[in-house]
Amino acid sequence: MKILINYKLLLALSMLSVFISCDKDFLNRNPLAQPSSGTFWKSEEDINLALAGVYNTLTRSSEGFGPFTIHWDGLSDNAWPRSGSFNTVVQGQIESTTGGIVSDVYFNNYRSIATCNYFLANAVKVQMDKNKLEQNLAEVRFLRAYYYFQLSELYGGVPLTTEPETYENPKRAKSTKDEVVKLILEDLDFAISKLADIPYNGRVVKGAALGLKARVLLFNSRWQEAASAAKQIIDSKKFTVSNSYYGLFVKPGQNSNPEIMFSIRYQMPNLFHTMDYQYGWDQWELVQPIQNVINAYEMADGRPITESPLYNPLTPYVNRDPRMKLSVYVPGDRWKYSANGLFDPAKDGNNKTGFLLKKYLDTTRAPAGYATQSDQDFVLLRFADVLLMYAEAQNEVGGPDESVYSAVNAVRARPGINLPPLPAGLSKDQMRQRIRNERRIELAFEGLRFLDLKRWKIADVVLPQIINPGGVARKFEQKHYLWPFPLSEIDINKDLQQNTGY
Repeated sequence: MKILINYKLLLALSMLSVFISCDKDFLNRNPLAQPSSGTFWKSEEDINLALAGVYNTLTRSSEGFGPFTIHWDGLSDNAWPRSGSFNTVVQGQIESTTGGIVSDVYFNNYRSIATCNYFLANAVKVQMDKNKLEQNLAEVRFLRAYYYFQLSELYGGVPLTTEPETYENPKRAKSTKDEVVKLILEDLDFAISKLADIPYNGRVVKGAALGLKARVLLFNSRWQEAASAAKQIIDSKKFTVSNSYYGLFVKPGQNSNPEIMFSIRYQMPNLFHTMDYQYGWDQWELVQPIQNVINAYEMADGRPITESPLYNPLTPYVNRDPRMKLSVYVPGDRWKYSANGLFDPAKDGNNKTGFLLKKYLDTTRAPAGYATQSDQDFVLLRFADVLLMYAEAQNEVGGPDESVYSAVNAVRARPGINLPPLPAGLSKDQMRQRIRNERRIELAFEGLRFLDLKRWKIADVVLPQIINPGGVARKFEQKHYLWPFPLSEIDINKDLQQNTGY
């Protein structure tokens, strides 16, 4: 791996923006302009400043990261990405020389891992309360696990490094995916053993570490272990399904929300992003929902549109799962960018799919423009996802028992959604399909659908059926289940074996 970094400078840059947290003492930290090994890592104050810098690695605002994690849904059957980098991927143009997201996700995750490793190597030098130190180490090991998980899902086995690298001692050998997952789980188990078992407060808590562990196990088909990790969260009763679906994605509904387990935090004026104008303004609309996901939303009676007597093709958006109109602008919706105040895709020159994103957009800020500053937190893990992870894993272990029904129906019964419970008597295969569709709808535009299609090994079947605006079918070959390592990395690191097919 060639990312041999000036770690002191990297950590300094990470701390130029103050990390936003509900802990006011933690929030009100002055940015550190240039840490020096001779003067830094001396006090608890130094630890807090450095920890803020590590958290700040989450707020990277390029496409596919931070608040723009939504872009990943553009690679799935949920949406079309208007931006060039992601559009290149959906056309199947993925090679070792491909720039944009194909290489960015590799380098950006390793930069974040480098920051974590630098903290872990130096924080232990500080004389402070042992429990506080271990809590801080646990938070950073959680974050390192999160970044390695992203790498493992896209590249498989990757080079592992757990300490700051030097030019004299670089760690360049590629580990197997099993070895990467082993390190991830070790980091998460450490975090689980040291973190506070409390509701989420802006910093990593035990429930978040358990939730990420459940996701890692689920994505690696370790069903029994995944079900067990998710069940611990359910039984802890530290988290509940929120009373407002839309409120999960905008403020003030996000504040102290009992469903949110981990998120990328923002707060103006110190830390903001541009989500409202990049996704919502009619001059941008960078990720646009497609008809395929609209068809997946059930009718109000809990049946698919192909079976429900409530469905009328002349009024296709009436009597639908309420999550549809809480997530997507459909034709005829109130929309502040048109002369008559209604969304008409035929009159929106930048709209190519007939639908627009609504989830995560703060409608009180519309009409947005270049001056619009947004501070919605981006949710990386929430309790409804845990319920669906438990249901999926437990169904794979023992079929659709009562606990599987209970977990899925708890998501469907959210106040304001109130969908009927799943029908009794489903087979294991039928339940699997219902859970998969429930995940698709509940977690739409949260950046998970593409990874779900890959781990279920159906991406090569589903994605080529999607027709992009302009009439060209998408491409997804078998080799695309893993992305190539950037050629610039291969050229420098002769010990790094390229993934098959590239």
